[in-house]
Amino acid sequence: MEDADAGTMIFGATALRDRTETDEATLEGLYDRYAQALYRYALALVGSADDAEDAVQEVFVRIARKRLMKVDNIKAYLYTATRNSAYSALRSRRRRNEIADEALSDLAAGTELPIETIALQESFSQLPIEQREVLTLKIYGELTFEEIARTVGICINTAASRYRYAIDRLKRALEEDV
Repeated sequence: MEDADAGTMIFGATALRDRTETDEATLEGLYDRYAQALYRYALALVGSADDAEDAVQEVFVRIARKRLMKVDNIKAYLYTATRNSAYSALRSRRRRNEIADEALSDLAAGTELPIETIALQESFSQLPIEQREVLTLKIYGELTFEEIARTVGICINTAASRYRYAIDRLKRALEEDV
């Protein structure tokens, strides 16, 4: 199905055009179940808490406006829609050099974190966006490599490699700080 608002294809979605009312209980359940994980994923992509919240909100507003969708894999659909929304935010911001600094300050603001946690956050923010994305989907989204591959539009081996490279870079960075 083509999303008229974003002009993009969303993996596995089919509109239920003959449905006359939105199932608010189901939409609320989807939000309760996935919103926090989708927010973490969007934050890893855009690096800004405000933009991450906006990206997730846009996904659920679109679902509510178009009525609930029948999808093969709702989790993959939500992550794909969040990815599209987050990348749209990135394109409009055009400030890629500032993204990592904003994410780190949002994550560390108002907390006293152990040195290892700060080092890990700094190392995470310095990963290439492709590696941050796969790592976040795997750890926080609890997606399989197959689901990650479909969501991001890459092959399974590439998803697994990006995950492995990200973990290796984080380990090396932490070892250097110790």
